[in-house]
Amino acid sequence: MRSTLQQAFGPRPPRPRAQGNAYSVGQQLKKARLARNLTIEQVTQATHIRAYAIDALEDDNFDALPSPVQARGFLRLYANYLGLSLEELIANQRASSAELTPQQTETISTAVETEAPETEPIEEEPAEAEAEPACTCAGTSESEAEPPEPETSESIPATPQKPLLSQPIFIAIGEQLRTRREGLSLTLDEVERHTHVRKHYLQALEAGDFDHLPTSVQARGMLNNYAHFLDLQVDAILLRFAEGLQAQRLERQPQPLEKQQHARFEHGIPTSLRRFLSLDLIFGGGLILLLLFFAIWGTSQVIRLRAAPKTEATAPSISDMLLVSPAPDSGTSAAAQTSELITPSPANVPTSAVAYPTLIAGHVQVIVVGLERAWMRVTVDGKIELEGRILAGSAYPFDGSERI
Repeated sequence: MRSTLQQAFGPRPPRPRAQGNAYSVGQQLKKARLARNLTIEQVTQATHIRAYAIDALEDDNFDALPSPVQARGFLRLYANYLGLSLEELIANQRASSAELTPQQTETISTAVETEAPETEPIEEEPAEAEAEPACTCAGTSESEAEPPEPETSESIPATPQKPLLSQPIFIAIGEQLRTRREGLSLTLDEVERHTHVRKHYLQALEAGDFDHLPTSVQARGMLNNYAHFLDLQVDAILLRFAEGLQAQRLERQPQPLEKQQHARFEHGIPTSLRRFLSLDLIFGGGLILLLLFFAIWGTSQVIRLRAAPKTEATAPSISDMLLVSPAPDSGTSAAAQTSELITPSPANVPTSAVAYPTLIAGHVQVIVVGLERAWMRVTVDGKIELEGRILAGSAYPFDGSERI
């Protein structure tokens, strides 16, 4: 690498001398930066070149940089930021160095002449990229996995016309890569030689066309190598790439029919009402209305039952309960024995006169009508006929020979 840089910029001169312009390219850049009162941090923020690379450029320590291509790109970007011309800096160094040979002078002039067209973006056809020989250190696995070039060019118009949410993310990543490469005055051929990534893959990365790369894993590896070569924030770019893959997966996943219908229903409802029409609110409101309905219905039933007239139970008529006896013969006289059951009757219970029929001589017949619930024992001819409680309004007839 040192020999390549020495061929491009000449041998590294000694530290500043007492002569006029005896400064190297790095020393001239440092002098211009100090003249503008700029710090390395300010240059880093403006040019996105890391601090260690700026220190290496100012100290002419090009071995600290990854490759001569990056060193040349950083030098041009740094010089343009300071308002200088890289060709003039090289010319000043060449004029101040007394150790240059004619061959080195020709090498520097050719290097300066070839840098001019490299600043313009070069757009090449996929067929041209296919005709270029691949790098010997790229490996055979990468060339075997790549799809044919005609299929790639034909499948590009087949992309959907409606833009996806993931596509802006991929386009932004590709634009960042292309801007950085053009800022470093690098061509795709130079990037291909140093990163071992095929040229048409680099074009797809800068165009944000990650769908035409073999796989997402290979796309991530190529993006990592390319971003690392351009000295970008690799972690931030890979994080954005992961977000784009996640959005692409969600876009390709078919949406269920229920969600589509629910989305149509939500779009038809105003926003002010949509926040209140939730499932929990509808279920809770329906439950409250159901409880309120049952409360009103139960109250109405209680009021209706209390307003209905009370029906008092009436005892059956005495005539229905009397046992009718057969008529006595003309030659016999019947003696009627009557017995009354004297029980205290309440004032609100009406009393009725009971008529007892004529009975056969020698027989006793008693009918007991209960006005209230009471306990009673009835003995007929010395035997217990009834012992227990009687019901109000019930009649109990008893027959006996001698007494009851």
